[in-house]
Amino acid sequence: MAQDLFGPRDPSFTILGIEFIADNPQIWYPGNRNDIIIQLDSYAATDMSKACYQLAHETVHLLAPDRGNPSTNFEEGVACYFAALYMKLHFSQPSWRPVLPSYMHALQLISSRLDEDIHCVRRLRDQQPSFSHIHQDDMLTEFPALNSADADFLISIFNRDAA
Repeated sequence: MAQDLFGPRDPSFTILGIEFIADNPQIWYPGNRNDIIIQLDSYAATDMSKACYQLAHETVHLLAPDRGNPSTNFEEGVACYFAALYMKLHFSQPSWRPVLPSYMHALQLISSRLDEDIHCVRRLRDQQPSFSHIHQDDMLTEFPALNSADADFLISIFNRDAA
């Protein structure tokens, strides 16, 4: 579903599986290869809805893994949007949203744009497959109503602890 909406996954990375950790959900690159392990938080091991929400979020990060480059606010916003959409469509649970302000701000900036045209991400990734290499000009071309400060924020490195 993520590939249909947002463009193809980089096939040079091998997804090895899922594990549960006592930390935040993330993708992890073990060794010095193009392998990926999806890590969900330990609470997701006993809560199917939480596991599916976290897995849907991490799925967006699997589209264009960029080891060595942290995710952008745009990528995190798209991941939050997709996770909420997945929960709504597949589990009839429309109320899933991030709770941290950093995720909420990224989601808020792009959700109305994705609601209007969900394929806007695919068009951006057709030009630049890696979320971390999308530039401000690309963002402003795709979203003409977006102001330059918000475009700068979206292409900036995501800071989970930002307010």
